Amino acid sequence: MDKIIPAFETTLFDPTLSGACLDVAELEIDSLLDDGVFKSIPVVSVLVGFGKTAQNIHDRNLLKQTIKFINTFNEKSISQEKLNKYRKKLETQPKYAEEELGRVIILLNSNVDLKKSEILGKFYRAYVEESINWDIFCEVSDITSRLFMVDLQLLYDIYDLKVTDTSQCLSYKVDRLIALGLLDSATKSIVIGNSTGSQTQRYIQVNELGKLYCQLSLS
Repeated sequence: MDKIIPAFETTLFDPTLSGACLDVAELEIDSLLDDGVFKSIPVVSVLVGFGKTAQNIHDRNLLKQTIKFINTFNEKSISQEKLNKYRKKLETQPKYAEEELGRVIILLNSNVDLKKSEILGKFYRAYVEESINWDIFCEVSDITSRLFMVDLQLLYDIYDLKVTDTSQCLSYKVDRLIALGLLDSATKSIVIGNSTGSQTQRYIQVNELGKLYCQLSLS
């Protein structure tokens, strides 16, 4: 972490590197390594340096997840005042850089789907903008780590009121979203049959946490 956190911080907040990260995102990993493009981007250089050639799947995945996160974080402008305030906090209190950027790197390292790193980038942008606090960032990022990506569209459909009860979707997906704390449900009807047994239909809706999660991840 000693080298990667400063490199990650520099890459994340240096506007001159945003275009380079976008260019890297368009390249295959082999092209990136062969052409030496990574040398101009601190975090990429460090990540490749750790793996020497980044030939294994683990190193390649972390590299892709990190670039996706940085590009998403920078795809919308952040108030310069808020950005300067946050950078000053990291510079004057290194423990926050270790805790906050370190946590992000650990989360990125555990991601398989690029969509999760994209969502994480949106959450971190909201945190730097002070739209959410650190505790909320930790909560929604932990939810993302445990979320099945195949359930994400269902969550959005419920948020948009396109789906309002379990007769319109697969109930086990609803149960997973409820377990994450994003949905509330209430019994709609119970049907008891001789051959099929009892079947319960439930009304479903996003709760306050679910609304916040959708708003942030769709921003």
